[in-house]
Amino acid sequence: MQKLPPHQYALIKALGTGSADTSVESLAAIAGTDQALISAAAVELSREGLVSVTELPYREVTLGELGQEIQHGMAHLPERLIAEVLISLGGSAGMKELGEHDRLKEHGVQPGKYARVLVDHGWATFDRGTLSLLADYCDHEPPASDAEALMVAIQIAGGSLVLDAASDERHNRGADFLKGRKELVNVRERSRRTVELTDGGRRLAEGIASGAVSELVEVNELTPEMLADGSWRNVEFRRYDVSLGADRVHPGKTHPLMRVIDKVRLAYLELGFSEAGCEMAETAFWDFDCLFQPQDHPAREMQDTFYLKQPRSYELPEDSGLVDRIRRTHEDGGDTGSKGWRYTWSAERAAQVVLRTHMTASSIRAVSRHPQAPHKVFSIGRVFRRETVDNTHLPEFHQVDGIIIDEHASLATLMGTLGKFYERLGIKDIKLKPAFFPYTEPSVEVHIKWGDTWMEMGGAGVFRPEVTQPFGVKYPVLAWGLGVERLAMAYYGVRVIKDLYQSDLGWLASVPLES
Repeated sequence: MQKLPPHQYALIKALGTGSADTSVESLAAIAGTDQALISAAAVELSREGLVSVTELPYREVTLGELGQEIQHGMAHLPERLIAEVLISLGGSAGMKELGEHDRLKEHGVQPGKYARVLVDHGWATFDRGTLSLLADYCDHEPPASDAEALMVAIQIAGGSLVLDAASDERHNRGADFLKGRKELVNVRERSRRTVELTDGGRRLAEGIASGAVSELVEVNELTPEMLADGSWRNVEFRRYDVSLGADRVHPGKTHPLMRVIDKVRLAYLELGFSEAGCEMAETAFWDFDCLFQPQDHPAREMQDTFYLKQPRSYELPEDSGLVDRIRRTHEDGGDTGSKGWRYTWSAERAAQVVLRTHMTASSIRAVSRHPQAPHKVFSIGRVFRRETVDNTHLPEFHQVDGIIIDEHASLATLMGTLGKFYERLGIKDIKLKPAFFPYTEPSVEVHIKWGDTWMEMGGAGVFRPEVTQPFGVKYPVLAWGLGVERLAMAYYGVRVIKDLYQSDLGWLASVPLES
């Protein structure tokens, strides 16, 4: 026995009744089901050649606000009113004269707006600012236009009229004429779907009538009751079409920048580093002086660094010996073998409070706490500089710093470590260029491939003896500081750094989750 899905069965059965009206609306009423289901069944059966579907266009026309007022005698059709005024003026008048006419002003009719309408009706001519009725209409009103005939028909029909190819030709012309005048009528384009049986469909309808074709009973799920009574043997289970589209779901997610920070943190932990940190508000002693950055260095000026007004200063470390060693290193090199910077070091300037300019302040604190080898530490956090905002610079951004204290550490060790770090983040194209920094020697700049160009990520090098010896470190210390936002830009294809902080919900929703 042949079986049809429920809605296809209902449609074929309804068509088999021989109803003259085979519109989807009528067939849905006969079948006692929803129009959308009958329409979907018609599309499915038409693909199989069992029915033919025809789209019949029609228009639904209703009166607009002004049209309803005209219907109730509360207003006049503007072009008809202008024609009446022209007759009273002898059949011709200029726009200025018409605009000042009391009757038109009373009804708020602007002659200039409707002059072309009278011409299109075939009632008048318009030449050089003068509107003139045709000779036949100078002493009596023009006959009803197609538009007026349509409005009367709508009124007779109870406020709504359906027009198709078989409707009165005048009404269709009137609808075309008034289509853009919504204050008079609203014209909505519609279509009516009709369904007809093909030869194959008629055979199915005959099979339904004879009982040779039945309705397919489908169920969505297998229940314990069906297993218990065996009824599962007598039903069909609905198939799932996994190729169908589905709504895109945008669940709550961690911000993309925070995801990059988490990836950076995980990469260092997997490489055997431990994490350290420091306060956002730091003394210039730890941020600059311990890194052998002279107190007259341009980076320490107000235009480059954020200094706190309150509190203006912190206490220097209780270890007066450390403070003295830092002072001596700056002034004459102390015991480092260096000549120092040859100036008088100021404890007052060293005690000034700044918003940390780099996470290296955390790195040097880690060196002071654990100067012994081997030791590997990283820190990640926000840093602050008076940067000019552009595509790759912000005054506030995230930086990741790291140090390695090891007896056998070298520049080659540093280069290999940086390569392994970026490799864990999926970045293989990196470039190291010779550079100068006050507290490392040798020093390099770190660049990564960003599209077709190279982008600087930060600096790296080996701490100078002037940095390490005041803390009693006896072995080489490798150090680096890298930008996180720039890494996120490369990771997500962002071209402007500030876009990472914009609340662009579309972009935030579209950034995929990663394992």
